[in-house]
Amino acid sequence: MLTDAIGMLDAGPVVIRYPKGTARNVADSDVGSGLNARKLLAPANAKACILAVGKMVAASLDAAHTLDSRGIPTTVWDVRSCAPLDQAMIDDAARHSVVITVEDGIRDGGIGMTMADAVHHAAGGEHSSVHVLGIPTQFIPHAKPDSILARLGLDANGIADRITSSLS
Repeated sequence: MLTDAIGMLDAGPVVIRYPKGTARNVADSDVGSGLNARKLLAPANAKACILAVGKMVAASLDAAHTLDSRGIPTTVWDVRSCAPLDQAMIDDAARHSVVITVEDGIRDGGIGMTMADAVHHAAGGEHSSVHVLGIPTQFIPHAKPDSILARLGLDANGIADRITSSLS
């Protein structure tokens, strides 16, 4: 991400957001580059699609594995760049019955709402099942980040349950 950010400096400001806690570790071959999103899971006949931002990628992958065991194949995208959004990712998401955006940032006015709007438009205004998951605009008592995320349904179980209920 740092190499990409340095390479994009002439195109305007760049932000790299580092979450509190342990980062997800992957092989060098699993690290994306540039502004393109990365499709991490693409099962045949996927009914649901998760658009995950940053730290939420790991929980989203775990949720997809849980959903697969429930008979719900789920596509997972690592959004990578919040602005501009990858149009290929948006177009792919619009082909699914249910789309969930997941971020550990503020939900109201956050990137999830921007992605939901883009998916809706990519589907010709016909996609009505896009759900935005993020941090509510309210006081949140102090706790470990993973505990807070779990309490807000932003862990693997919460994401999987939201998709399951959205499909039923």
